Amino acid sequence: MKRAPITGAGTALAVLAAACYAAGAALGYPVLIAFAVGAAALLAAGGCAVAIRPSVQLTREISGTRVTVGEQVAARILVRNTARRPSVPFTAVERIGDETVPLEIRALPPGGQRPVSYPVTGRRRGRVPLGPLTMERRDTLGLFRWARPQTGEDVLWVHPRVHPMRALPVGIVLDYEGRIDENARIGTVTFSSLREYVPGDDPRRIHWRSTARTGKLIVREHVDTTEPTTTVVLDTRADAYDDASFEHAVEVAASAVRAVELVGRPVGLHILGERPAAARAAGAESALDRLALTAPDAAAGLAGLLALVDHAPGGGALVVVTGRAAPATLTRLADQRRRFRPVMLVSLLGGRTDGDTGQVPQRRLGVIVLPVRTADEAAAGWNQVVGGGSR
Repeated sequence: MKRAPITGAGTALAVLAAACYAAGAALGYPVLIAFAVGAAALLAAGGCAVAIRPSVQLTREISGTRVTVGEQVAARILVRNTARRPSVPFTAVERIGDETVPLEIRALPPGGQRPVSYPVTGRRRGRVPLGPLTMERRDTLGLFRWARPQTGEDVLWVHPRVHPMRALPVGIVLDYEGRIDENARIGTVTFSSLREYVPGDDPRRIHWRSTARTGKLIVREHVDTTEPTTTVVLDTRADAYDDASFEHAVEVAASAVRAVELVGRPVGLHILGERPAAARAAGAESALDRLALTAPDAAAGLAGLLALVDHAPGGGALVVVTGRAAPATLTRLADQRRRFRPVMLVSLLGGRTDGDTGQVPQRRLGVIVLPVRTADEAAAGWNQVVGGGSR
């Protein structure tokens, strides 16, 4: 048997036993000596119990490495006894982020194995380390504790919630009152076919040679040869949000990105203050992984947000998700209409009150503005805009 490590409680009891024995012997108090002997017996029994170590191997398996906030994944440890004698009972302690989960493991026969399952819940958005998984034995009174890590660490990515949203059309001007105007980007259109003129067609597109041959007005049909990108910008300035509204903003950004991904179109996510190298080093592989790492940035300012928008590749749609937006923000975003169609600003107002259902989509300076208090409201307003519903 190996020596068992003593705990703080065990050390205190050992010191007290020694003091009682010394005092009892010096002063002639047999009660103190009896207490010291009893304490020593407890220490000896606890040490012997913990000194017997399990000879087992632990292997962790998890059903998935990525979940949404509030979802669970099934985890399992496979316990295998590698000794020729029965294993002693012990506790396997799993660490999930800052929490610990004790799993009681019963005795195993020689060479036996047993799976032990437990759920892992993604309680908060983020990158959650799992492990190390530790074998632990304690005596009944907690005087001795032996522990040994058995497995390495895994990672559980807890993504923000994604709300059902329709993909934002790109290269067109949206009107939430129902009107949609086509607007192909300059330099990216090519001839597709000829067709008969219909009222409203641009007269500059009339193909006069075909018109002369057929006796009817014929126009050239063009298509956009590029696949425009939807650009989503997330404002992370700490002073633009309260705690709750920031989480809603992250959910809106995640929903906007996911809506475009689901229809197979390109989307670019730009996060204020993000360090791409650090995100890659942490293992981020997708936009939702990057959003899982996002946190409010006290050092970020409005100038940084506007610069991030300015440096984003132009073309396609622009969606900026922020907190309470200053008038200067809206003015600068209106200038981006030269580079993006449409431009949308989702403003998380925070401070929700009971019975408040948020505000309807608005158009200001040519920018679609969604002033909302929650991600649910943002999704509803977004779908109203994309669907061309009435005010």
